[in-house]
Amino acid sequence: MGRFIVTIIWSVIYMLVIGFIAAPLTQSVFEPKEALLIGVIFGVLFALIIPAITAGSHKDKSKYSKLNR
Repeated sequence: MGRFIVTIIWSVIYMLVIGFIAAPLTQSVFEPKEALLIGVIFGVLFALIIPAITAGSHKDKSKYSKLNR
């Protein structure tokens, strides 16, 4: 549970930084609420997808592990 929270927090931080840098480059206005929302969405997606991708790289008892079958 902790890694999901940390992933979401870091994705929000990265999106705020990227949005702050990209707004002047694209000649638009920086919207913190928009960057926050996109960061949360990407954080949740990464928190759910990455364990499914990396589960086969080591032997464990998760439902995604290919080595456990």
